[in-house]
Amino acid sequence: MQSSLREKTLSGLLWQFLQRIIGQIFSFAVTVVLARLLMPEDYGVVALASMFNVLVGIFISGSMDAALIQKKDADELDYNTVFFSSFFMSFVIYAVVFFGAPFFARLYHNEQITPIMRVLALTMPIGALTMVQNAIVKRNLEFKKLFKATFFCNVFSAIIGIVMAYKGFGPWALVTQSLMGNLSNSFILFFYVKWTPSLSFSWERFKSLFSFAWKKTATTFIGTLCGQLKGYLIAGKYTTSDLAYYNRGDSLPTMVGDNLYGAIDAVVFPVLSKVNDDYNAVKRGMQRMMMTGSYIVVPVFFGLAAVSDSVVKIVYGPNWLPVIPYMQVACISSSIGVLSGSNLQAMTAIGKTGDLLKVEIYKKPIMIAFLTVAVFISPIAIAIAMLLYGFVGFYFNTLPNKKHLCYPILEQLNDVKAGFLIGGVMALIVYVVGLYLLNPVLSLFVQIPLGVTVYVGLSEMFKPKAYVMTKGILLDYFFKRKSSE
Repeated sequence: MQSSLREKTLSGLLWQFLQRIIGQIFSFAVTVVLARLLMPEDYGVVALASMFNVLVGIFISGSMDAALIQKKDADELDYNTVFFSSFFMSFVIYAVVFFGAPFFARLYHNEQITPIMRVLALTMPIGALTMVQNAIVKRNLEFKKLFKATFFCNVFSAIIGIVMAYKGFGPWALVTQSLMGNLSNSFILFFYVKWTPSLSFSWERFKSLFSFAWKKTATTFIGTLCGQLKGYLIAGKYTTSDLAYYNRGDSLPTMVGDNLYGAIDAVVFPVLSKVNDDYNAVKRGMQRMMMTGSYIVVPVFFGLAAVSDSVVKIVYGPNWLPVIPYMQVACISSSIGVLSGSNLQAMTAIGKTGDLLKVEIYKKPIMIAFLTVAVFISPIAIAIAMLLYGFVGFYFNTLPNKKHLCYPILEQLNDVKAGFLIGGVMALIVYVVGLYLLNPVLSLFVQIPLGVTVYVGLSEMFKPKAYVMTKGILLDYFFKRKSSE
């Protein structure tokens, strides 16, 4: 069974990487085109509308999908209970957005926000239709189905976004891209996963699932609200262009994190949930996730920070040069977020969502204090404040794992130090070389191969445990696949 679970885990990781990376190629192509066709103000108004929708959208699932994944013996009655409760909530939340949009628009003195919020909010009931199908796929580690469903949707929405941007639809190119991506994804997934709802509902099952879900929902809501606070502060104190620079600087590191470590998180959570009654097994799984994940992802973030100057000039163009410092700070913040994410996944897998809620309540006043000071300095000061808070957040996130899994912060840092140290040396070398290369295209052609060579070379030279483990897992998996063929 352990061997089979390991095979499914590695297969799931492979398909998740393919799904996210290939899908993002199309999304990234749209981003490049839109950045050259649209003004920063267009991005800013969509960013404001999206933030509020994302915040209230948390209540649609109420983390009930995660409860389905975490519950070992979930059955048809559980599935139907989650489907109908989530679908009902999607209409309630949409009504809140529809009638609340004008008030939100007046708050930021931009009436264009109202229709954009209302249209973007349609993704909520659309997504609720296939929430259970997504949970079933993840429970069964059948990520190949998600890859197939997502591939077409990303191509489809990318084409629509590019065409609308070219035709001069402004911010509506971004809105339509998002809406069509969600609509096509739900439509295809509905046919890929052979599950349809039936007329059954259980209040007892709802209460059981909700006892897990509400604490995770509250945790996510607090985290998202406080995380969005920086955007509201920038838009209120400064301009929508400043907000666009901030969001655009954060978007590429976020995309990298979603594609790489996000893929690991998506697979590891259901895997840890399958062994959540064995805390030693959960700890071993979390250690492997942190060591291998950080060794792969952290050098990518450090490398991106080192070449951000060339990336912004090539990808976004001269109108977006203020994005560079935001991107550099966001890369470092994202590397710390990798460590925090692993801790949160482990606690969710063993059902300790109450502890996660307590941690959010303890640490968020510190974040608010950091932002309160930074907002009176500059937008980039807000980015730096979030970076500093990342270290604080990581410390608090380790406390439940120290208690339940006997995995304290010092042991975690020892497990991941190799990726940070070798990645830091690599990034410094790449950055210094880039100072002498004035052409951004030539700079990337030199810096990227140099960074890979330095990182792999130093890894082979010192052979840290994380590198040996990561290399062994990949070679073992692909060797077995080749042998079976």
